[in-house]
Amino acid sequence: MIKISQTIDADLLIVGAGIAGLSAAVEAKNQGLNPFLITKSTIGSGASYFPLKATLGIQVTGDKTDHSHFREDIENIGKGKINPRVVQAYIEDSPKAIELLNQIGFKPWKRNDNRPACFAKYPRPIYLIKDWRESAIRAKNILTEQAIPHYGDATLLHIVVENNQVQGAVFSLNQTNGTSGQISYIFCKTNHIILAAGGIAGLYKDNLYPSDVIGSLHAVAEQAGATLVNLAFIQFIPAFVEPKYKVLFGEHTLKYVTEITDSQGNNLFPHLTQTQFNAMMLERSHYAPFSLDFKCVEFDLVMMKHFLENPTEKGIYLRYSPALYKDNEEFYRVYLDWLKREIGINLLKDKIAIKPFAHSCNGGIQIDEWGESSVKGLFAVGEIAHCIEGANRLGGNSVGGGLVFAKRAVTQIESRLSNNLQKNSEISPLTMAEEALNRLANPNADLNLSASEVLSTIREKMALYANVYRTKANLNHLLNALKDLEQRFDPIYHAQYQGIEIYNALKTAQLLIKHMLNEKSLGAHYLVDEN
Repeated sequence: MIKISQTIDADLLIVGAGIAGLSAAVEAKNQGLNPFLITKSTIGSGASYFPLKATLGIQVTGDKTDHSHFREDIENIGKGKINPRVVQAYIEDSPKAIELLNQIGFKPWKRNDNRPACFAKYPRPIYLIKDWRESAIRAKNILTEQAIPHYGDATLLHIVVENNQVQGAVFSLNQTNGTSGQISYIFCKTNHIILAAGGIAGLYKDNLYPSDVIGSLHAVAEQAGATLVNLAFIQFIPAFVEPKYKVLFGEHTLKYVTEITDSQGNNLFPHLTQTQFNAMMLERSHYAPFSLDFKCVEFDLVMMKHFLENPTEKGIYLRYSPALYKDNEEFYRVYLDWLKREIGINLLKDKIAIKPFAHSCNGGIQIDEWGESSVKGLFAVGEIAHCIEGANRLGGNSVGGGLVFAKRAVTQIESRLSNNLQKNSEISPLTMAEEALNRLANPNADLNLSASEVLSTIREKMALYANVYRTKANLNHLLNALKDLEQRFDPIYHAQYQGIEIYNALKTAQLLIKHMLNEKSLGAHYLVDEN
């Protein structure tokens, strides 16, 4: 039985302490609001602080000519899956929003070369950031200096909505630094919530997220009345499994690959001549995520079909030409030096294996140009939102979207508070929250099925059947398996062990598969047996 033990009041509850969440918190404080920030992990967490690469780029609009060029780039890869008003807001505001990075502890600088971002036709300003640990420390100090109240080890579980207006939310607080047994439930009374808790790649075993981001809040938002769109368009990017696991792979090095084999040394592309193979690898070296927009899509599809047919295989193995380390272009030199210095990998000397990892999520909570969902007072910024992405995403737009719409969401909230436009429920929202959570109790559950087993099963099956290469048969099999998990699991019995959160992640996974089944092959989504 869930019992809420404490109530707090805030102008605004912010969920997530990555770049988007911290930007919203600092911007809210700058505007004179009373924000409260919660995060599952620590300050400076989330996927934006977990790139495992030398630098991270943020693309912003250039001169006046670039307004039309930027829109053209976004529309070209979006394939009709974008919101023009949201795109226009990004194009107008992105140059100024970059200043938020300085306010949360980063020290961005402008890239010197004129290389277009991934999938872009036109070059434009790209700002770079690095030094994740140092920036996270600075962010924590900034929150303390600005007296922004915050909780770590806190997980949002339910949002209370009445008459399509946010009334508050309940979150759990682990007060024993990560161990189970001391969980309390706190209700935050507020008319405004900004969700900035990341995407859904954490539902996959192989992902480029920190382990605590598991996509649970998509289901929480959907249950509250928000609309989810474009979930099928998840970007999968090759990452290392050998000699180190979960390190982002530099796809630009692929043009120097001479052979790709399985673990036994068998060539995975025997049907291609060396000339055909080289052409495929050269084209594939120009972009990072899987995409149907290029002929070299065969590289990704052959790789994933190999894993489906050989599920015990660790990865595919790459052999490089020595010419790789003779390339003096800055893009290669910086990456290869970082890879050797920080990660300890030499692409010529080490045994190199990669596989597709879930990375960026193009879909999420549908928002308007102010970052607000279809529920009044419920905002989404960063990767949890469907921002300016469509069937594909331009490189460097992810963090920029978090900055732009964190700023815009706070502007909208401040305006409503100034005009006293919030509405309070006539029924106790705390009582509504308790009742909603306790309804999750499952009297027919297998109590031996633990929360960790549920999450592990979700991740294993998603990585195999909902990856780059998808079939309707495999997706339907996966959906049935997830429904069976739900019927056997009691989230309330396992509440002390993330039971409710993992139940919400399970519901998100089900929503994701339904989206995959209802989308035709496009951009980052490939479904074999279409009607």
